[in-house]
Amino acid sequence: MDPQVLISMVQIGLIYTILSVPLTLSYKSTKIINFVHINFITYGAYAGVLLATIGGVDNFFFAALLAFLVGGGISVLDNVAVFEPLRRRGANVVILMIASMGLWIFYKYLMYSILDVISRLARINLISQLVRFEAFPTIHLGRVIISNTLITSAVTVAVVMGGLYLILEKTALGKAIRAVADNPTLSEISGIPRGRVLNYMWFLAGGMAAVGGLLWVTFSIATPEVGDTLILEVFAIAVIGGLYSLTWTTAGAFIIATAETVGMALLNQYLGVPTSFKPFITFSTLLIVIIAFPPMGAGGGLPYRYLRRGGKK
Repeated sequence: MDPQVLISMVQIGLIYTILSVPLTLSYKSTKIINFVHINFITYGAYAGVLLATIGGVDNFFFAALLAFLVGGGISVLDNVAVFEPLRRRGANVVILMIASMGLWIFYKYLMYSILDVISRLARINLISQLVRFEAFPTIHLGRVIISNTLITSAVTVAVVMGGLYLILEKTALGKAIRAVADNPTLSEISGIPRGRVLNYMWFLAGGMAAVGGLLWVTFSIATPEVGDTLILEVFAIAVIGGLYSLTWTTAGAFIIATAETVGMALLNQYLGVPTSFKPFITFSTLLIVIIAFPPMGAGGGLPYRYLRRGGKK
């Protein structure tokens, strides 16, 4: 097998991780299946695109900071203006999910409108844009090429995921987020300001997803549909993690990345399966994991199966 396929798998797995972990984090904390997560990806991607094409700044890490602020800002705005008011009025998780679907459509076509106006004023086609950030040099090891985008992805994911770990495990804010996620009623009785804590959580989740969107367009074309094209993979990975476990969500990212790259390459090489079957492979992998570990994948399924066995005793 071409070693570049394995390198591609690693890069895609890293980006899938930073795209999917925040979805699990937000669901674990709020029980909302948030479709605006798709918009975080798109807006984060275009934060970098607009910075480079309009602002003339091609520094990736500055673009990543801007993307994080944009995604986090939108996420907090959604919570303050939509989710919390609905929750105070007694809306259940289904209503909140439907509200997030409405926000998804709104932000999607708002992006089209914004890009149309800027494209007309700047006379640049922003609906389909290719931007390259040269943060690191490409490394050549014989026939193996380690691209600058892979190095950028590895460094960025290491910094962001390491920062998330430190926040969740080593800070008072992290303990508060975990307390709200585990038992929201008890956390409020204990004096934890649930609304403020959730705002911080949403900021982290939206910012991480936005940075993931920026990483994705470092090696692909940016379009207003970039988040939508990744919806199957992101939700599949989160479900593999049971929408509960950040560790299993990370594992799910590499499971899906391996199926889409290595699995697709083997099927294409030996059976002649066209690459257009990649979504089928993604969905098949998700189904296999759910069947093996019900009801919600590896992260949610293992505790569920353990408790059921214990209950039967």
